[in-house]
Amino acid sequence: MSTPTNEPSASLAALRVLRERWWMALLVTVAVVVVWVGLAATQTKQYEATSTLLQGQSQLQGLINPSAQASEDTTRDASTNVLLVRSVAVAQRVKRALRAPESPEELLDRVDAVAEPDADIITITVTDPSADRAKRLADAFADQFVAFRADADRRQIADGQDLVRRRLAALPQTATAERAQLEQTLQTINALSAVTTGGAQVVDRATVPTSAASPDLRRSALLALLLGLVLGLVLIYLIDLFDRRIKAGEDFEALYRLPALTTIPERPRDPATQRDRSLALEPFRILRSSLGTLERDRPIRVVLVTSAVPGEGKSTTAAGLARAAALSGQQVVLVEVDLRRPTFQDQFDLAGDPRGLTTALIGGTPVDTLARQVLPGLTTLRVLPSGPMPPNAAELLRSPQMGRVLDDLAATADLIVLDAPPLLPVADSQVLLDRPEIDAVLITARAYHTTREEVRRTRAVLDRFPGARAGLVVNGVRVLDAGYDYYGSGQSGTGRRVPV
Repeated sequence: MSTPTNEPSASLAALRVLRERWWMALLVTVAVVVVWVGLAATQTKQYEATSTLLQGQSQLQGLINPSAQASEDTTRDASTNVLLVRSVAVAQRVKRALRAPESPEELLDRVDAVAEPDADIITITVTDPSADRAKRLADAFADQFVAFRADADRRQIADGQDLVRRRLAALPQTATAERAQLEQTLQTINALSAVTTGGAQVVDRATVPTSAASPDLRRSALLALLLGLVLGLVLIYLIDLFDRRIKAGEDFEALYRLPALTTIPERPRDPATQRDRSLALEPFRILRSSLGTLERDRPIRVVLVTSAVPGEGKSTTAAGLARAAALSGQQVVLVEVDLRRPTFQDQFDLAGDPRGLTTALIGGTPVDTLARQVLPGLTTLRVLPSGPMPPNAAELLRSPQMGRVLDDLAATADLIVLDAPPLLPVADSQVLLDRPEIDAVLITARAYHTTREEVRRTRAVLDRFPGARAGLVVNGVRVLDAGYDYYGSGQSGTGRRVPV
């Protein structure tokens, strides 16, 4: 069988992260919305009032001098008028007119003026905590701008009058024609002073706003929702990026460079019903059938089940494989070779008999008398516990007596399943990997438990034993990841219940 090397696609990995940690993204989103909207609700309400000006060029130059050309740069004129609306000079006039307590600069912070494109219109918008004052400020800035423009023209008229009078006084009495012309000009200027408007007028006066322009709670909630979603998604993907645990079977296959013979989904430790027990056993039936893919020049008779570190489910895998093979009719012996931390005394009813593998290795007791049936009604399965704890576990497993024990068991059994210690903490399983009696090695890995560093170290150990025929069992897979909906129906493909 070719060794898998393909990583899961980025889109599937992203969906997996989202499915696992959606609640975290939702929590962040809710928190951001609550905080943002709460802060917005505590802000002082601001009201906006708008007045409109019709801007135009002053006709003063044209009336005084008909040959003068009006400005053709309307964009520049509009920008000039906008700057004048927001000038300190106009703000000072507004302050005096309304007797405002703020400085001109503070008043200007509340004013915005915009020249409408393709129109001689300037819109003045004032923001203030008081709706009525916002209206009065908007009207005041419009009125004072018009007055400022008109006063500028009047000052120009006054300067013109002074100039004409000085020129009249300087003329000799004999220059009657020039005197008459200047006197006519002076009359014209005097007439202009009464009608000049500065080229601007108020078109629409502001109205008192009935609702606050800010804070806009709906807009704030929408922005907070978007921000919260972005922050939540960034957070969960950052957490996943720094999470060294392996979560998908494809990742285990790629890092171990081994085929996954089966995946075992997360299920309750103690299945309550016959249907649950049948579903829990199904992955081990698949594992028993998949052992044939590891066969080369001889059949699989002795299987070593181990893992990288404790807690990956190797004992569950060993027991499940032994039971599935025994239910198929094979004579099976499940051997506990974890001599340092034995667990069979707690898992099985051994009737208080402390004897086991070490009894055969040290005392020479025939191993066939030490293996015993532990499951009522399943005569094809025998269990050999580890026995009394020895001081030299690795040496015993390396000894010739271990080879004789395995040969004796193989003479009476079709399949021997060895529940071995993890590979990384102790040398015991590495000693067993070097034994010629071992036909196949099953590496049990647990999703959301085993880290990438542990897998790489375990792979380095396996590389020291190139002759070992190894396969992978991925344990603890989330049901949706493993695709167990088919088995979740409790029926086989023919519509019958899966047999136990």
